[in-house]
Amino acid sequence: MRKIIIFSSFWFILSLIQSYFTEIIDDEAYYWVYSRFLDWGYFDHPPMIALLIKIGSAIFPGELGVRFLPSLMGTGTVFLTLSMLQDEVRDIRWPMLIICAIPLLHTHVGGFIAIPDLPLVFFASLFFYFYKRYLAQGSPGVILLLSLSIVLMLYSKYHAFLVIGFTVLSNLKLLNRRSFWLVVLLSLLLYLPHILWQVKHGFVSFGYHFIDRNSPFLVRHLIEYIGNQWIMIGPFCGFILLYFAIAKRTADTFELALKFNVIGFFLVFLLSSLKGHVEPHWTAAAFVPVILLSVPVIEQNPRLKKWVSILSIVTIPFILLTRLALVVYFDFIPEKLSQRFHNKEPFYLQIQEEASGRPVVFTNSFQKPSLYWFFTREPAFTINNYRYRKNQYDLWNMEAELQGREVLYLPDWAIPGSDTLQTIRGPVHIDNTEYFCHFNRVDIKLPHMDWTFEPGEQVEIELELGNPTATRIDFSDSCTLKPWLVYTVFSKGERDITKQAKYTDHLPVLDPGEYLLFPVEITAPEEPGEYQILFSFGGKNLTAGIHGRPVRLTVPSTSTGN
Repeated sequence: MRKIIIFSSFWFILSLIQSYFTEIIDDEAYYWVYSRFLDWGYFDHPPMIALLIKIGSAIFPGELGVRFLPSLMGTGTVFLTLSMLQDEVRDIRWPMLIICAIPLLHTHVGGFIAIPDLPLVFFASLFFYFYKRYLAQGSPGVILLLSLSIVLMLYSKYHAFLVIGFTVLSNLKLLNRRSFWLVVLLSLLLYLPHILWQVKHGFVSFGYHFIDRNSPFLVRHLIEYIGNQWIMIGPFCGFILLYFAIAKRTADTFELALKFNVIGFFLVFLLSSLKGHVEPHWTAAAFVPVILLSVPVIEQNPRLKKWVSILSIVTIPFILLTRLALVVYFDFIPEKLSQRFHNKEPFYLQIQEEASGRPVVFTNSFQKPSLYWFFTREPAFTINNYRYRKNQYDLWNMEAELQGREVLYLPDWAIPGSDTLQTIRGPVHIDNTEYFCHFNRVDIKLPHMDWTFEPGEQVEIELELGNPTATRIDFSDSCTLKPWLVYTVFSKGERDITKQAKYTDHLPVLDPGEYLLFPVEITAPEEPGEYQILFSFGGKNLTAGIHGRPVRLTVPSTSTGN
């Protein structure tokens, strides 16, 4: 245990040093903005990371405050993993400590970065720790601690459902234990605030993760997934550990749960790569089970242990170089990659100087307004259109607060009358918008989800426009970028086409909570085929926004009627 404490202490000190000297990255800034609006949930994630950043920022300023508690949890993961491993390997030698650390590359590069995966993996480690004790003796104290570890894991990231699901699948006899249902009840009660938040917001997080993130199959996504996992688990010895974790004959119910999690995580995200990009760290919760299963096998084979030790030691320079590259700018690193970690602050300070006190509005990015906010301590906003996706900025009330104000708008293309700002990252399109208007908070509900129209048919549709906010929405003619109600038609393999819908009345004024029917006329595509159609607010110089999901539109080759 003494070696484990020394190793973990060194790990924590290294993480704090890295936290202080590494410039905040894009997603961290986004979660830092989360922390300024504490809530029971957010568009992308549960609230744990926001709470950790809030507490840490109250203790230390800047990046160190953002990363203080995540660094502590990264260290806690290492400590818990090695402590559980000691049940199987009594004398863990220094080389084996390094071997165990290599697969947790998430805790090398990500062991201090404030992202939801860090608390997820830490509380998953706690879950496995207490689950093992629960299997041995389901005392009231263990039941309570197991329930807390489950809830805290769920408040960290939704991948916790996979950890829980694979564990239950590995031991269906749990369903016959009364204490198991007590754990379920306690966990549900403690998780209820987040469930109610999801109900209030139309289960927006699950819609995003299960529907909006899906995309057509690309071989590139599959190759990226395999390559990223090879790097994350350790480029030299990682797959050796993964092989023995999967191949090991399980000795008890606990080890079976570990194996189910290893196979389950890698398989689920392998399948996920068939319908979209998979981030490398999404399998993070499987790495602790990989270590707990594989290292005892390696310890029993001196020859195998020797080779794994050599391969692990060879990996150390690469890890140290990676950590150093996060702090020091190297010319040989591609500029696009280097910009994620270096010279962000001067860029956003240049934009702040140009803004001269005006609010800044970005386009199609939750990272840019978050980084601007972090470095300047001045709020920023983003306009998200249908070529991107919604995010937490679409849930906050900032859109209403900016209505009618003069802003510095940074469009993603050169709109008429716009200018160019020369920055250290190259030219940036800017526009002084004297009367800002944006209406992504407006609901647009359609009468049907599947339509059939004849080629070129003129069709009148009654849309339901609604104001779900507490602020009056006025489609004012004073807007610098005047809003239109538009529709976008998508067809496979062809460019999408956006047109203005025809309507005789002016766009209505919507009081808080008001919903009303608004008739519009559209023209069906001339060519027969399968399409999708999306209604939104756009304009002459404003790309159509996001007000829902596209619905199916069929144009038959022969007349079939409506």
